[in-house]
Amino acid sequence: MPLIPSDNIRVWGFETADDADFFKGSMDYKNLQWDPFVSGYAFIIWYKVPFWIEKTFGATSVRNFMQKNFHSFSGISSIELQTATQSHGFTGNESNYATTIQKGNTDFSIKMQEFSGSPVRNLFQFWVSGIRDPESGIATYPKLFNCDYAAKNHTGQLLYIVTRPDANNIGQKNIEFACFYDAVFPVSIPLDHMNYDKGSHDSPEIDINFKGVFHMSPEVDNFAKKSLEDIHYLREESEYLPTGHSIGGADRMGDSQVKPGEFPWLKKDSVVTGWDKL
Repeated sequence: MPLIPSDNIRVWGFETADDADFFKGSMDYKNLQWDPFVSGYAFIIWYKVPFWIEKTFGATSVRNFMQKNFHSFSGISSIELQTATQSHGFTGNESNYATTIQKGNTDFSIKMQEFSGSPVRNLFQFWVSGIRDPESGIATYPKLFNCDYAAKNHTGQLLYIVTRPDANNIGQKNIEFACFYDAVFPVSIPLDHMNYDKGSHDSPEIDINFKGVFHMSPEVDNFAKKSLEDIHYLREESEYLPTGHSIGGADRMGDSQVKPGEFPWLKKDSVVTGWDKL
């Protein structure tokens, strides 16, 4: 069946158009049933990172670093229906018909802040050079970590979620969009920021380019909601309230409680399965 967003994300109700005076070119600003899309609120959640990356940098540490040090996500492009033409008669007038469709979106980029000690460069230098060593052209991680060379051993899985400004308001359909990437791996070792320019002392943000298999479906929407319930980007609820107000309790979401600053990620051995059914 055609892709229809699940009930767990924000979906515009077409019936609200009945209250809009399109003849005058205006919306219903009395009832305010229309809210503009506000960008700039998004999360990435790594659900799988190659085991040899986790073993070297720490399973929780490396995921937390990539997620907390996430500055931007780019590369999502529109999906277009492919068409072909056929002509008729002496004039050769053309008409179009649908042929196929390609979801694309195999390339994306994540921007991160670099720090002294080059944690971003070291991480992706290790990941990329483990897949192909720049000096020899061979894969080195299978020998170093006693495993087979296989895509499942050097790729990850990534969830990308776009929310409304009430990003911590889980359960109120605050998710605008979600997509999941399988078979994710970086394709660049960042070195450009090591160039020198006299008088320039910037603190660089680095774009890391990735390849992956893009998924978008109601199942992904439902999974995104569950992920935001399980993984809390919250402070104490009282910190969001005016002085002197309290709602009696710590930051509570669903059936779990977390302390400020805690990010309870999935266990190291957890693997997301079933994405071939999406």
